[in-house]
Amino acid sequence: MPTSGAASVFVARDTELAELVRVASRPPSVAVVEGEPGVGRSRLLEELVAHPGIASRVVWSTRCVPFARPCRLAPLVDALLGSGAVAAAHAAEFSPVTGVLRRLIPEWSSWLPPFPENADDGTVRQQEFRAVREVLTGCGPAVLVLDDVHAADDETWEFLRGLAASPATSLSVVVSAVACGPRRFPPLPGTAAQLSLRAFSAVQVRTLLDVSFGRCAPDFAEAAHRRTSGIAVDLTALVQSAGDALPATVPPIVRSRVAGLMAAIGPAARDVVSAAAVLGSPAGEPELGAVAASSAGEISGAVTEAVETGLLRDLGRGRYVSGSPLIGEAVYALLPGPQRCAMHGRAAARLAADDEPIASLVARHARLAGDLAEWTQWTGVAVDNAIEDGRTEEAGRLLEAALRDAELPWAARESFAVRLGRELPRSIAHAGTVRLLREILREWPLSKAARGEIRVNLGQVLINQVGKVDAGRLEIELGAADLGRRQALLARGLVTLALPHIGTVPVEENLRWLDQAEQMSKGEHDAGVLAAIAANRLSARMQIADPGVWQDIADLPPVPESAEVCRQVARTYINLADAVAWNGHYPVARAYLTTARRLIRDDHQPYLDALADGTELRLDLAMGEWASVTEKARAMLTRVDKDSSLAAEPLLVLGWYEYGQHRPAAALRSFDAAFALSAGSVPVQASAYAGRVAVHQAGKDLQAALRLAEYGLEIVRRKNNWLWAAELMPFAVRTMLGLGQHVEARELLGEYRQGIDGKDAPVANASALLCRGLLTRSRGETLPAGDLLLGAAQAYYALPLPYFAAYADELAAGCFAEAGDLARAVASFTTAETAYASLGAAVDALRCRRSLRRCDPEMPRRGRKGYGEALSPRELEVARLAARNLTNREIGERLFLSPRTVEIHIGRALRKLGLPSRTVLTEERLEGLTVKEPGR
Repeated sequence: MPTSGAASVFVARDTELAELVRVASRPPSVAVVEGEPGVGRSRLLEELVAHPGIASRVVWSTRCVPFARPCRLAPLVDALLGSGAVAAAHAAEFSPVTGVLRRLIPEWSSWLPPFPENADDGTVRQQEFRAVREVLTGCGPAVLVLDDVHAADDETWEFLRGLAASPATSLSVVVSAVACGPRRFPPLPGTAAQLSLRAFSAVQVRTLLDVSFGRCAPDFAEAAHRRTSGIAVDLTALVQSAGDALPATVPPIVRSRVAGLMAAIGPAARDVVSAAAVLGSPAGEPELGAVAASSAGEISGAVTEAVETGLLRDLGRGRYVSGSPLIGEAVYALLPGPQRCAMHGRAAARLAADDEPIASLVARHARLAGDLAEWTQWTGVAVDNAIEDGRTEEAGRLLEAALRDAELPWAARESFAVRLGRELPRSIAHAGTVRLLREILREWPLSKAARGEIRVNLGQVLINQVGKVDAGRLEIELGAADLGRRQALLARGLVTLALPHIGTVPVEENLRWLDQAEQMSKGEHDAGVLAAIAANRLSARMQIADPGVWQDIADLPPVPESAEVCRQVARTYINLADAVAWNGHYPVARAYLTTARRLIRDDHQPYLDALADGTELRLDLAMGEWASVTEKARAMLTRVDKDSSLAAEPLLVLGWYEYGQHRPAAALRSFDAAFALSAGSVPVQASAYAGRVAVHQAGKDLQAALRLAEYGLEIVRRKNNWLWAAELMPFAVRTMLGLGQHVEARELLGEYRQGIDGKDAPVANASALLCRGLLTRSRGETLPAGDLLLGAAQAYYALPLPYFAAYADELAAGCFAEAGDLARAVASFTTAETAYASLGAAVDALRCRRSLRRCDPEMPRRGRKGYGEALSPRELEVARLAARNLTNREIGERLFLSPRTVEIHIGRALRKLGLPSRTVLTEERLEGLTVKEPGR
């Protein structure tokens, strides 16, 4: 992490420096370096002056400084004085004409020739040019380096033009200048190099910080680039004043630099720069002039002057912005309060007059101008626009920011609070927003109707997103007391409690709440409420795997009649996808998610999107698409609140993936975190328990596994929906059998089979078959046990649930091997190994391979050894497709392989070919390669 006072280093300009050294080493030559103020022109010239490549040359260098009344040839005089000792050493070689320099450089009078006699004003100027040229070229091969030449006097420009037109054989000239403005340095004849320096890119900033301070976090580098726009001088000041994070305020050195620049420009330019800082976004001359209160006649000149100093940046097409966000911050901080407020007021008025005003911007400027009435009005308009466009999260942010403002007028507080409550269930709720609504309910004087509506909506969020079912139910019940006859709203709250997966109460209690919601909705004409109740009725029936629900699902409207009904139908399909995924109908779940996303593709619904993403993650894991699950899961965790129940499913998926990779500590952390957030979802809790039991069982800690299994089973038993124990049952039964609890395991299986009887849940039936095989094996009946376990494996493959299928196949193979049926053992071990390998479960695959060798010692060893360092047929086939830039998924689809298996083949091919990565794998490299016979 950057530390204060770290030394500045030179990076990202190596190419430009090399070019300048090349030009300076080959006189006569001229190089011009252009760029915005602050991009590093001066630093580049400093590196040139110190470069070993020109160490044998005399270097005359200086920086041109602007003066209100510039002195003639001042930069050249400064450059000569800087190496006066060199000039004095060659004084005897100078011609008498150099005596004219006595007036310009009195410090050299002791060794210069006498001032020429009979010199007059008409001839002295020409003689001065000749004298300066003679000194520059008369001390040996030399380089003249002038920084910021745009600030030089006119006579210095004229001298440089003459020097370029009639170059001296031993002199190279390197100058730097700004890239725009009225003082832009004109092109010189014979220029050998014209370099244009740009601000650092984000990648260059990252490189600079890595070199300067050691490895730097990407987000730190990105933030530094964003705040400075890559302007080198401000970037250096910012990171040198950073501790563990970038400073929130403007560093003093930047503030001082900006203050100096502001003082050096005219009043009109200062007002324009201030206007840009107040606006904070790209603006044209009319907007800048309106905010600055400048006249039309002076705005163009003021903008030009501001751009030339770097305080304003020209974006092209007539749009301008502060030189960088940091410069804008510094300018804004320098503005006196009254001037700042007045400018914000003018900004609000100007933006409001646009044909299509951006309401949120108008509201922001009105607030900063202190106009509370305009701020409130335009905030309401901004919220309306966001809701209409489907930007519910933005609407929520605007409302929350207004409600947290102590100066929000009381007249607007209640309506804004009610609107925030309405939008929250559709958004991804954050803990701070929930706390704000609770504080409003506790401390603000609200009407009963407003309080009741906020409570019902808050209750929905607490149940669906926070996982606090009891607290959510209490809010809905309290809301019911306030709502009176607003039955539709109350029904919407009660229907939230109706889904069986919610809470620890028995399923029958959830269904009673659903009945109450239906009773309350009788006579209602609110299509959205009726659709919500119908949606939860279907979802509830699917969660208990009612075989008769399929026909009713087929009756859902393909094209809903309104936007609200469309959202409810989309929610229905997402809930159905979740339910059928837990039941084991994986392809159907995928189809339901596709339908849901089609219905809401033009209506941004963050909460529904997150629900769908969580279910899709579980499907990817279950169906064996492991190559992308970790990336998807971590991406989802960045989108939802870390304390939200929406984070439970990605954490659960990470836990099972890490378990399959034999990373027990990481798996336990993920399972524990998922369980902590899943209080509102019994199936997620049961799956988290299953994962924890599996980890402890694999670690031979059967007592801990049994304790956790009993907790998980009790949750399912209390809920009275045994379908959700499908993952937990095999691990629970195997743990009990490992501890000698045969009777208890048999009784548990009987209870489970009774609980799933008559249900349309194929994964539960496969689980029951696996448990029967485990119990049969415990009685010593190995062949019948193998048949049952093989049947379970086939049932899992049919879903498909490949990891559990491979697990069952491996158990079946063990039974067959124990019974002496080695042929069937080899077949099942082979199938299990192939399944594990396709998933990337390398440890499990290796275990099966070792078991195979024990069953058949004569079996040839698999892998690279059969072909030595030559490519196998499959490796060559995969490598050729990869060389054609096909992705792992595309190669897998062509060859009927999983993306993970493709990745393994590519890795082996690259190793054998001696290539570092697939980016250098080309069809040319593979030309002429043939496949050798194994072992040859």
